Amino acid sequence: MNTELLESLCLATAVSGDEHDVRQLLISRLEGVSDEIHFDGLGSVIARKGSRGPKIAIVGHMDEVGFIVKHISADGFIRFDTIGSWWNQSMLNHQVAIRTRSGVSVPGLIGSIAPHALSDKQKQQPVEHGEMFIDIGAASAAEVAARGVAVGDFISPQPNFARWGDDRIVAKALDNRVGCALMVELMQRVNNPEITLFGTGTVEEEVGLRGAQTSAETSKPDLVIVLDTAVAGDIPGIDPVHFPLKLGAGPGIMLFDKRYFANQKLVAAYKEHAEAEWMPWQLCTMKTGATDGGRYNVMGGGRPVISLCLPTRYLHANSAMISIRDYDALLNTLARWLNQLDSEQVAAYRDFR
Repeated sequence: MNTELLESLCLATAVSGDEHDVRQLLISRLEGVSDEIHFDGLGSVIARKGSRGPKIAIVGHMDEVGFIVKHISADGFIRFDTIGSWWNQSMLNHQVAIRTRSGVSVPGLIGSIAPHALSDKQKQQPVEHGEMFIDIGAASAAEVAARGVAVGDFISPQPNFARWGDDRIVAKALDNRVGCALMVELMQRVNNPEITLFGTGTVEEEVGLRGAQTSAETSKPDLVIVLDTAVAGDIPGIDPVHFPLKLGAGPGIMLFDKRYFANQKLVAAYKEHAEAEWMPWQLCTMKTGATDGGRYNVMGGGRPVISLCLPTRYLHANSAMISIRDYDALLNTLARWLNQLDSEQVAAYRDFR
């Protein structure tokens, strides 16, 4: 793992619809290893390496879940809407960063009522996000405006990144900066003249896989590997039957999600290459969410797709947790596979006779 790369991506703010900062980071890392960088009409970044053979896309979405300013009260409090899915109980009293139109980050806090001011009944009731507010320490709407905050500004959790022990990363927006980091490292490590490699950072995955659809139409790949995260079920309170992934036990092969089925030949090929490298892997499904595979598999006539996901604790919250061993296992397996891939193998994956 290139920890410095992942840290720079996690500390950047890129709520769905405002992916500019992560896009610029990806461009700066991909320029030296790509023959061309272009974009789709929504702003997904597509870096091409090579010019012959089948087109292989490595896809990670740039955006993160967050919020948007919807109202500023006369006494300086900010109401907001959620962007992407949130659990209300994971939001209260979290520090946030409001990205102003000038690019300045204004710190804020999702306010919470002290327990002294709550009845016993109120303490048992979850607070709906529509009742929540952000406090930036301003005393009036005019003071909020003076700090550059306006309706329509995007809000993310306060950026954070840390390494805990030998194997854990805890950070904001690991969903899906790990996919972006893996894509960059693969573009750097794969040097296969038999394929054309597309490193793709998509926009607006968290609000409907929109960048997956537009980038698929732009690059028209023959085969796609989607890199994302999935729920790790190895903590108290989660049913391990429905969420079997464990940190440190290898990346998850997503067999299906709400909008995609894995290509079975690609599943078998990934297992084969992982086992040849003595790399662990796990299997998972996801009926309540979707990855970018759900658009790449159907656009423009369709193509073989596999989504590979890092087990992740505490998704869609202020901070999440991954295993470095899982990241490295996925990176090493894919680098080996892609460096050996050729047109004959891709044709076999696309042959349904």
